Parts: sequence; C-alpha cells; structure tokens
Amino acid sequence: MTAIHEEIAERLLFAKGLLTTGGLATGIWPKCCAWLLRTALERSVAAIHRAHHEPSISMRTDLLTLPLFVDQPLAHHTARLWGTLSVVANHTDYNEAPTIAELRAWHTEASTVTTGLLTALP
Repeated sequence: MTAIHEEIAERLLFAKGLLTTGGLATGIWPKCCAWLLRTALERSVAAIHRAHHEPSISMRTDLLTLPLFVDQPLAHHTARLWGTLSVVANHTDYNEAPTIAELRAWHTEASTVTTGLLTALP
C-alpha cells in the first residue's frame, strides 16, 4: 500500500468513526465528516494527475480533465460527489446540516469512487 492509499484510507476510516459515534446531527461533526470525504476525493484526483505528469491547477480544472485518465462515468461521479461535499463542507449556520443517513451514503460513494480512482493509477 502506497502513502497516498494510506492517507485516503485514514481519512475514510476517521470519517466512518465519526459516523458511528452518534450525536452527529449537530455541531461541527457533519461538516468535518464531509470535509474528510471531500479531501479523500481530492487526494485521489491529485494522485491520478501526478501519475500522468499533469500539473494540478485547481480541483475544478482537475475534475474537468479527469475523463482523459479514467472512464467518463467515474469522472462524472467524482465531480458530482465533490461538488456535493463542497457545498456541505462550506455550509453556514443558517443552512441545515446533512443527516447521518446522507453522510453515510456519501461515505459509501466516496469509498467506491476513491477505490475506482486509485485502481486507475498506472
């Protein structure tokens, strides 16, 4: 297992730990969980670009060019999930926090997507 694999696995594991502690629906925990999931995706996308010797300009640009390196459905799923998690991670106090069920579903998606991205590494 490479360092990037370990870093992503650690983030996903910590997010899963937050989801199993209970009492997650209030406070900073939902935002923290979404942030961990989003950064796991970001690290996976960055690893794909590094492996192909492509510069990373911004996450949005990296997501737009992701179909050059992985299949279209995986690239689309990654971009959609990243966008969702970005909104959640940056929500303000007047926005409703995500539910535990939503966070668990996003954790499952993030695990699937990061596995797909890391499998696509050359």
